[in-house]
Amino acid sequence: MRTTGIVAALLLAVSLFFTPSRGWGDELGESYFPLKEGMRWEYNVIPDQGATKKLIITNLAPREVSGAKVRPRKQELDGSTFIELMKQDETGVYRYAEQKGETAPPSLITPMECHLKFPIAEGSSWKMVAKLGNSTVNLSLTIESLSDEVKVPAGTFKDCVKVKQVGENDAGTSVMGYEWYAPKVGVVKSIVTIKQKSKEGLKSETRTYQLVSFRP
Repeated sequence: MRTTGIVAALLLAVSLFFTPSRGWGDELGESYFPLKEGMRWEYNVIPDQGATKKLIITNLAPREVSGAKVRPRKQELDGSTFIELMKQDETGVYRYAEQKGETAPPSLITPMECHLKFPIAEGSSWKMVAKLGNSTVNLSLTIESLSDEVKVPAGTFKDCVKVKQVGENDAGTSVMGYEWYAPKVGVVKSIVTIKQKSKEGLKSETRTYQLVSFRP
């Protein structure tokens, strides 16, 4: 499952000052999910089992897909490349389509996945159906804070928006995660735990994504 900005492969993604419960329109809110061409993020992907990997996300030139203007975001992880095509309007930032490689044709996401809802406001919540392998999970997302401070290898980021993600499906898969968006940067940290029922019992995996470097 992929989430904008980050949590590639599992759930993957800006200085404004906030006061609790204040809302912001899309013009300010979009700085938490910057889509400008050429921006680049490097993350450490740290699993609770196994070795740390490197995830690189790069914003590509805008293009048009099925009549919609989209911003491609190339994700490079463990030798593979995946491209998500993001669409932004006054209501939020959406994953509109995806490409399984740079030369593959785009595949539309139905329904679109809303990764960040506008306006940005503490307590704001929305629903999203996200892919997890060959199945889907119904996620509930909630903005829990507008003022978190987050320390990662790339530095210390203040006034971060904290988004909680929780969901499950009928197959016995559950998801619990948090993402932190920094002003003008995007996702700086993400933690996700996925639990799946199997014949061998309950399997659990937690991955932490930490921003290592950022190029605006």
